[in-house]
Amino acid sequence: MKSVRSVLSIVVVGLAWALPSAAQYQALGSVTTHSQGLVRTETTLQEGANPLDRFKLIHLRRQGPPHAPRATLLFLPPLGTNFSLYEQPDPHGPVGSSIAGFFALRGFDVYGYSPRMEGLPAGTCETGVLDCSVLAGWNLASVVRDVTYIRGLIEAESPGARVFLGGVSLGSISAMATVDEHPADYAGVILWEGMLYSDDPVVVALNGPYCAQLEAQLAAGITADGVGGGVLKQTSYLASTQPDQLTPIPLFPPFLTNHQALVASLSVETPGPVTLPVPGYVLVNGDPAQDRFFFASEPRLYTNVASFNNYSPVALVRDVSCSLAGLETSYVDNLGAFTGPVLAIGGGHGFGAYMQPNLDLFGSSDVTLLLEPDFGHIDHFMTADHRDYVERPILRWLTRH
Repeated sequence: MKSVRSVLSIVVVGLAWALPSAAQYQALGSVTTHSQGLVRTETTLQEGANPLDRFKLIHLRRQGPPHAPRATLLFLPPLGTNFSLYEQPDPHGPVGSSIAGFFALRGFDVYGYSPRMEGLPAGTCETGVLDCSVLAGWNLASVVRDVTYIRGLIEAESPGARVFLGGVSLGSISAMATVDEHPADYAGVILWEGMLYSDDPVVVALNGPYCAQLEAQLAAGITADGVGGGVLKQTSYLASTQPDQLTPIPLFPPFLTNHQALVASLSVETPGPVTLPVPGYVLVNGDPAQDRFFFASEPRLYTNVASFNNYSPVALVRDVSCSLAGLETSYVDNLGAFTGPVLAIGGGHGFGAYMQPNLDLFGSSDVTLLLEPDFGHIDHFMTADHRDYVERPILRWLTRH
């Protein structure tokens, strides 16, 4: 986060807490920063001996004497980007205008996970500069393993902490898979625009071919997708810098401007230029004919897309697609054992209209679904009014629990 990096002091320290016994993990060090009333500690962790198997744990808390937090939040990232999404401030806004800052300044301990694909340089897998065969193991189970280790670190730092787990998109999916594996470890779960199960035959049929294609890629030794995110980053950059110029990207009709190409990428319903997991799905709701987004703040969108990772692990996407196709059930087969409160946030043009069967799998009698019928998949975050749709509803829910 830019405003955190321009800090008054940066202290490189060793690990701030005793690690739970888990021989396959090691801490490589941490950096603590102080800015605008917040203390941020970023710790780099590694599983095993391969240096690519690194990920980050971020801890954000209110500055001042040690205090008992109102609760502990552990946010998991979406597929495209990292914990940086939760630390993204409003354009020209302070640190506290981010989702993570909002909760930290209100007395919550906020933890975040940034996954292993963060920081992989573009082109290094395809050219063999890096041996990316290790990405074959970067599946949903590896995310659950990392999050479970982080949960142990939180317990070591704050014994008995009430941890609420959640995230957006893949973050929601990862939270679901984690509580399926460890239902007793979390006080509640926040599922924002994510799902791992469907009883809708159209959704199942849509994801079956995706599942087969991804499994074929893995069988052929293709472990990373370095195309999809890169195209979106280029499209977004050109839309922000040369909106009225004709697009040079060959995937789009040559008569489209750069801005029109971006709107077409994000706002044409499935099936469309970007075919996604459920019918009627758009990333951001808008109208290509009008060349505009209905709800998204474009500066906010451009900042977010610029932070996208260069690669997505094929194994991870495979687990999601095959779960939605009904061919992978290991990540949802124990959700009935989770009886804590569940908050679901959805968009009518995203996963939201199809999330209820996922919620029915939980053993909880306290399930809340907040559905915005006109929102696309990520409109809750992209709107300038995100506090009304994300932070404040979550805060009200946490206050009740």
